[in-house]
Amino acid sequence: MNFIFVCPDKNEIFESEAFEMIENRGVVTDKAGNRSLDAKIALTSACPFCGKQHIFHVSELICPFSGNKEFIGKS
Repeated sequence: MNFIFVCPDKNEIFESEAFEMIENRGVVTDKAGNRSLDAKIALTSACPFCGKQHIFHVSELICPFSGNKEFIGKS
C-alpha cells in the first residue's frame, strides 16, 4: 500500500510504499474524547525530491483514501 507524504524540505507531495512504522504507541484519546494514532512512519528509501529519509508523525500524512489533504491518524 502506498502512503502519501509531503517532503518537508521541498513541500512536494509524493507516494511511496517504502516505509515502516516506528515508535507505535497505539491509539490515544485526548480530554475531548478524540482518538488518534500516536506513531511515526519512517521512509526506508530516499525522498524523490530532496534525497533524505524523512520521519513523519502519522498526523502529518495525507489520507490515501480521501483523495484530498485530510490527514490520517485521527478519528
